Amino acid sequence: MYRIGELANVANVSKRTIDYYTQLGLLTYERTESNYRFYSEEALQRLKLIELYKKEKLSLEEIRARLQVFDEQKVSATDVSHKMHEIFEQLHLVEDRLLELKPLLSKLNEQQLKVLTKTMSLQCATLIHTLSILLGDNPFK
Repeated sequence: MYRIGELANVANVSKRTIDYYTQLGLLTYERTESNYRFYSEEALQRLKLIELYKKEKLSLEEIRARLQVFDEQKVSATDVSHKMHEIFEQLHLVEDRLLELKPLLSKLNEQQLKVLTKTMSLQCATLIHTLSILLGDNPFK
């Protein structure tokens, strides 16, 4: 259990942010006899999930809707947070690999690129093409 200041430190957000999310009903807490708010480990994971969604540029209404789905399906915010973290790590690895591939692709002539794309699966070629565009360069032009 975390007091609001502890939760803020652990989650690397402000107490004001936690208050705001609590007022919006995105986070819940328990009150002690001495009237202190205590947040559970589940609240910490939920807060981390909210912050991940914010990084993905979701609005608070979109975040609320996604959290409501998790609540209704009894999905643990911890499980979702871990899964999203795994996916983000994998995407970063793919991005790093693409950056390694970028100079090699730029050295291929048009015929070599055609042969390469024919030997790749459609999904692989599409992924490399999409990631290249997102990184600001399209080797398949």
